[in-house]
Amino acid sequence: MDDAKTRDIIWRHIAAIGTCMMVTHGDDGMIARPMRGIMEQEGNSIWFFSDRNTETARDAKATQDCCLTFADLRGQTFVSACGQIELVEDRAEIKRLWTEGASVYFPHGVQDEAIVLLKFTPESAAYWDAPSNPVVLAIKFLQAKASGKRPALGTNAAVAM
Repeated sequence: MDDAKTRDIIWRHIAAIGTCMMVTHGDDGMIARPMRGIMEQEGNSIWFFSDRNTETARDAKATQDCCLTFADLRGQTFVSACGQIELVEDRAEIKRLWTEGASVYFPHGVQDEAIVLLKFTPESAAYWDAPSNPVVLAIKFLQAKASGKRPALGTNAAVAM
């Protein structure tokens, strides 16, 4: 499979899953927290609303290395994206990206001065698609046990973004 197709598959999975675990580096080491992003494939970026006074925003400002992991346990689809995250305070961008979901976290609206954006730019990513049917998985494990070979549990690929 070519890189462009792999990138498209990764972006489709990210869009379908939506919520990720964002892993950043803080004062006490790495920390992961659930975040829901706004995907912009054309700009090779994922945007997140944050409060400037949170550990998440401080981590993004201090150390830009970041990893996002997406998991759909029902569909057995997983994505990992590594790249750079930056804190963006541009009020026009905040207004452009504003959603009703953001208003739940920021009830004072788009003009709330505590709002900042975190812009994640992936540099590399990988995905794994495994069979989601438990019967298919059981058969594959039985076949592997009988043959002494590792089970073929779906597809995966990695690509530079």
